[in-house]
Amino acid sequence: MHGVTLIDMFSKIEIKARIIRKLVRWQRWGGAHTENVLKGLPKHIMGEKIVKDALKELVEDEWLISARKTGEIHYYLNSRKTDEILQFYEKYCKSLNE
Repeated sequence: MHGVTLIDMFSKIEIKARIIRKLVRWQRWGGAHTENVLKGLPKHIMGEKIVKDALKELVEDEWLISARKTGEIHYYLNSRKTDEILQFYEKYCKSLNE
């Protein structure tokens, strides 16, 4: 692991999986939103570009819908993409450690 940072140990897919897992478990579909989708990620990667990119891709792919509420950006799962999201959940999220 020489030359590998802690950030490198988290792939974009793992970050997406943690975000999707949280929202699916919390049943944040449609308008049921939450602002702390990144809470629970390791602190050392919270502000890193890979995390911002993963979140941006989820929004661009329309899996997440963002809305500005109470001065913060809140996110919820796009119910029109339920099948895609649940397939991803089954493949990548169920095996994540708590």
